[in-house]
Amino acid sequence: MQKNNKGITLIALVVTIIVMIILASITITALSGKKSTINQTTDIAENAQKESIIEKIEADLLQEKIKTGNTPTKNDLKRIIQENSFNDGSLGENDFTVKDGGYTISYNEIVGWE
Repeated sequence: MQKNNKGITLIALVVTIIVMIILASITITALSGKKSTINQTTDIAENAQKESIIEKIEADLLQEKIKTGNTPTKNDLKRIIQENSFNDGSLGENDFTVKDGGYTISYNEIVGWE
């Protein structure tokens, strides 16, 4: 007698659905929440932008030092930031806000001035 094995059994279908629900819940958890992949990627991108701006300012400070022969002062640092339009128009006493991204960079994060 021939056995007809066409189709999928109900047990296999239920097991498949349960596995898919488990995988979906793991994926949703990984993509949302405080320590999610999306939030980590956003933080990394912001830090990369911030470091890029800091490196550009430090390069300008080095050029200033080569030109004048003196280590740039805090006023030179502020002037370079304003001349190159790194900030949103205002400079604080200890930091400035970047116009692209809206985050704050402390002057202490920048190397090359006294």
